Amino acid sequence: MHVDRESRVTDNLLPDIKYVTTWNFGGMTNEVMVWMNLIRLGMISDRIPILYPIVGLELHFGTGVETISAGGFFDLPRLSKAIGHPVLDWADVKRGRYDRPWNPIDRAWHDDDEMLGCWSIYQTFDESRIPIDREGGPLVVHVDARYTGVPESVRLNGTTTGWDTSFNSLTHLMSPEGRSEALSQQPPLPTYSRANRPLSDGVAFPQPDDHLACFDCLYWVWTKQYWEWEQAPSPTWEAVGKHLHFTREADEIADIYLRQLFGVAHDAPIPPFITVHIRHGDFKRQCPDVANTKSCFAPLSEYDRHIQDIVHDLAEKHGPESTLGKVKEVIVMSDETDPEWWADVHRMGWKSMREFEQVISRDHGMRWPAIVDSIVQSRGAGFVGTSRSTMSIIAAWRVIDWNDGPWRL
Repeated sequence: MHVDRESRVTDNLLPDIKYVTTWNFGGMTNEVMVWMNLIRLGMISDRIPILYPIVGLELHFGTGVETISAGGFFDLPRLSKAIGHPVLDWADVKRGRYDRPWNPIDRAWHDDDEMLGCWSIYQTFDESRIPIDREGGPLVVHVDARYTGVPESVRLNGTTTGWDTSFNSLTHLMSPEGRSEALSQQPPLPTYSRANRPLSDGVAFPQPDDHLACFDCLYWVWTKQYWEWEQAPSPTWEAVGKHLHFTREADEIADIYLRQLFGVAHDAPIPPFITVHIRHGDFKRQCPDVANTKSCFAPLSEYDRHIQDIVHDLAEKHGPESTLGKVKEVIVMSDETDPEWWADVHRMGWKSMREFEQVISRDHGMRWPAIVDSIVQSRGAGFVGTSRSTMSIIAAWRVIDWNDGPWRL
C-alpha cells in the first residue's frame, strides 16, 4: 500500500479491503486494552484495525509529553504474524504529530481535517447523549468525526445500563445487512456534530463510513459477559493480548535500567525477581474518608504475605535449590507519591525504578517511565498486584503466559 500521509486517510486505504478504528480512552493501560479490543473486533469482522496513538495532555504529565504510536513500543509485525491478521498504526495511513510533544494545536480544528462518519456508542447509552471525545480524539489525526448513535440492539445481552456491547453485535452492525437495518430505522438514529463547526451549505451529514468504520470508544466490548479481563481464559487476552509483545528496542531500554538497579555489568544476566504493582493514585478518590486515605489501602505487610506465597510457589514448582526457587529480589512499582511510604518500601528490602524516572524521561520521552514499568512488571518470575487495577490485571496475564509465573491480586 502506497501511503501519502499528507492526503486523506480514505485515499491511502486499499479499495477492496475494509478497516476499523477507534479513538483513545483513559490511561495507558486502558489504551492498550482498547487496542486489544479493536484488533479482536478487526479479526472477527475481517477488517484491518488501525490503532490510534496514545495522546496525553500536559495536565497529566506536565509540559512536553509526547504522543506515541502503538508501534513505538509494541512489536506489531510479530503480533500480526502470530494472529494471522494485519494491524496498522494511524501513523501508517495519515499525517499527524506522532511521537512529538503534545501541543494545543493537536486538538484544534485544522484546514485539512477530513470529514468522517462514525458510530457512537456513548451517544446511545450514556445519559449525556453525546459521543465521548477524550484529549482531542480524531482531531489529532486531522479527522472531523460526525457521529451517528449505534442502535440499542448492540447492547451486551443481559445488561440494561452502562456502555457494554459485544464483538458479535458490532460486527453485525458493520456488515451490509446490519448497516442497512440500522440506517433504515424509524425514527432515524440520532446524529451529532460539534456546534462550533457546522456543516457547509449543501453538505449532507455523513453516514458512518463503511470502508473505514470508526467508533467513539471500544473499551466496553465483550464476548459474552461483562469484565472478561479477569476471567480465565480471558477471550480477548487469549486472542490478542498474549501475542502483543514489546519491541526489542523497548526491551533493551528496560534492560539498561534493570542492570543498573541490580548493579550488574551491561552484558551480565539480570537476576530473577518478583514484581509488585501497588496502585493508590486515583483510587484515593474512592475512599470513604478522604482525610485518611491510608485506611483504604492494604498495608505493605499484606503485600509481603503475598510475596512470600509467590516465593513458596516458585520453590515448589522449580525446586528450592533452583535459581527461580531462591528468588529474593522484589521490585515495587506504584503511583504513590508519599516519601514516607516509599521509605517504608525500601525498609522492607524491596527495590523500585523511581530513581530512574527522570533520566528515562530525558533520554527516551515522558511516556517511557510508564512503559519501562510495564516491561519490568512483565519480567517478574511472579507477580503481586492491586485488585481492580487494569495495569495489575494485564501485568498478571503477562507473567502467567510469558513466564509461566504465579500471581496474586
